[in-house]
Amino acid sequence: MAATMKADAQSKYQHAPLIVIIGATGKTKFLLELARRFSGEVISANSMQIYRGLDIATAKATTEEQAQVRHHLLSGGLVDPFKQFTVQDFQRLALAAIDDILARQKVPVIVGGTNYYIESILWDTLVGAAGGL
Repeated sequence: MAATMKADAQSKYQHAPLIVIIGATGKTKFLLELARRFSGEVISANSMQIYRGLDIATAKATTEEQAQVRHHLLSGGLVDPFKQFTVQDFQRLALAAIDDILARQKVPVIVGGTNYYIESILWDTLVGAAGGL
């Protein structure tokens, strides 16, 4: 599903392109095709794939799949599984990744099954002052 980021008139993201894929497992092949077709880079919005060492239990994209299209918030696992990681932490990292992707004239492709993470990027109604798009 291609969309334009929701934002108020002041937002720098108001007309930025964005692809969002939400759902249970089985999205990888589809997201790789979309990312290649639209010159995109993937941002993982999965609350478990952010953790190191949980590759098997989370259906994380393989190393080969990750090599086809650049992935953010996924490769190698960013967070120790014994550390707290909040939706605000995800939002901060995801917005920085979106800035980086857009600055290089690429399209962010947000994919995952953690709707709260995705909603924290698209709307600011859930997490307060941190600021969604």
